[in-house]
Amino acid sequence: MDTKVLILKLAGTRPFIRSQDILKRKNISRQTLAQHFRELIREGKLIKEGETRNARYILASKAKQKAEKGPLFKKFFLTKGLEEDRVFNEINFKMNLKKHLSGAGLEIVQFAFTEMLNNAIEHSGASRVFVEVICDGLDLRFRVEDKGVGAFENLKRTYKLRDHFEACELMLKGKQTTAPKFHTGQGIFFTSKIADYFTLDSARLHLIVDNTLPDLFLEEVKKIQGTHVSFRIKQKSRKNLKALFDEYTDSDFEFDKTHITVHLIRKEGSYVSRSEAKRILFGLEQFKRIVLDFKNITGIGQGFADEIFRVFQNQHPKITLEPVHMTDGVRFMIERARSEQS
Repeated sequence: MDTKVLILKLAGTRPFIRSQDILKRKNISRQTLAQHFRELIREGKLIKEGETRNARYILASKAKQKAEKGPLFKKFFLTKGLEEDRVFNEINFKMNLKKHLSGAGLEIVQFAFTEMLNNAIEHSGASRVFVEVICDGLDLRFRVEDKGVGAFENLKRTYKLRDHFEACELMLKGKQTTAPKFHTGQGIFFTSKIADYFTLDSARLHLIVDNTLPDLFLEEVKKIQGTHVSFRIKQKSRKNLKALFDEYTDSDFEFDKTHITVHLIRKEGSYVSRSEAKRILFGLEQFKRIVLDFKNITGIGQGFADEIFRVFQNQHPKITLEPVHMTDGVRFMIERARSEQS
């Protein structure tokens, strides 16, 4: 039986299911199963509750029947002269967010919402923007959508990149903006990290940051005009926004650290060439601390390792490179490159 069919069949006969209910019946990896769950959630067929190994999945039709309908806000705004803090204050007043959110949750939602709406106002070139906020079950979700240039296309043009994949990769590094005189480029970086679940759709790409796993995914989908952002967090979240800022800033409050997911474009396999390394390194000279996450990368070539861990490191000796989640093969090539530093 097809895995998705099995998931929906079991979910239809039980109040909820967990990953192990499927793994007992299908010989597939947890990563593959997680992908099936994500697709069913995106298709609106499943609802996820809880996090990581304690997560449970409920048939969407059942969840809608039992879920309490929380307050909802939906509205189109003209972008000309629009101020994101005024929009949030309007939402806060009409939905009485203090009643539904923890203090930490309210602080996070205010930060994330105003950052994403500001992006649409300042960068999209669209004449109007659509906003939706809903308290649904245990979560708060919001969407910000425009039909402007598109986030990835904007970065592609500004930095003369080869394609939208490279634009997405650059965006996630932080400090990358199409208006450097007025913006720091930190909004999406921090918003995607503080969310429970964050997505950004633009052009033909669907970016997923699932911090309940945690993992990051990039998929090709049907082309859309503009940029669609969604954000989800528990209403009673205890996440600490200041702690997140502290993790990526130094004692002088400078945003000096970034986390690079090497498998963003190539989800598995090997990185071999110097050109691949140079693409990953683009823009990173602005940071003092760089975490290179090699999760799902089975191997790297001598040229790739040498370009990052010898050439780049020699050019920027004050930058700290921290590779994580390495296979033995990846570790060997990195150590070999480092041993040849001048």
